[in-house]
Amino acid sequence: MSAAETYDRFDELDAGRALGDLSLEEVKEWKKLVKDQQSEKSSDFDWISVELEIENSETCPLPSSLVTRLKSTIPAFTKTEARDPSPTKIVSILPWLGWAAAACLLFFFNLPDVDTPVPAPELTAAQKLEKLVRDAPETKRLAFSPASDPYAGISGEVVWNDDRQEGYMSLKNLPVNDPSKNQYQLWIVDPKRDEIPVDGGVFDIPVGSAAAVIPIRNALQVSKPAAFVITLEQPGGVVKSKQEVVVALAKS
Repeated sequence: MSAAETYDRFDELDAGRALGDLSLEEVKEWKKLVKDQQSEKSSDFDWISVELEIENSETCPLPSSLVTRLKSTIPAFTKTEARDPSPTKIVSILPWLGWAAAACLLFFFNLPDVDTPVPAPELTAAQKLEKLVRDAPETKRLAFSPASDPYAGISGEVVWNDDRQEGYMSLKNLPVNDPSKNQYQLWIVDPKRDEIPVDGGVFDIPVGSAAAVIPIRNALQVSKPAAFVITLEQPGGVVKSKQEVVVALAKS
């Protein structure tokens, strides 16, 4: 037997050994070949056997998408040795073995990386307000005062930072509104804008909200605002308020 034939015979026997399908005589022959040549470890054949079972099984084939993922993930599925590609005897195994092995391998190679950072949860408006006050000591804080009798019970404050163009309203006891009929709207009085208030966004007070923190969404940049005014407007707000219903006022 030539060296190439010996090597091929060892490959054949080693594959059978990995599958546990060798006869007593074949086991003896395998042990003799192990002693006769410096062979590589047979672990590769475990992978190759699974691969061949998966790709050649007619009774229980794997989906092509799964085979593609396995080939791209596990080197042993695509590894080819520089050997004479002579026919190799493959002993069939139960169809479910290919499925089980593939599923286990795919699970193992897709385990999440423990070092992958977990994104921080989004802060609530109240938490953002606290963070702004904590991180930016120069942030302005002005108390709201009721501007008409129907809103005499409200209280709260506006928090505003010029440098960050960021601010929030903290309001208590502001009556619930019906968004289909009207909405609250904030106006920011910037002295540099010819006394035309800047729209600070529309907002609602839902049922059960005795206290609410509302982000300020100014449409334009403002600088050193002199006042913040809350009005009640039509749904969607208005471009310029007639100030028919003024709810609250905060002045510097």
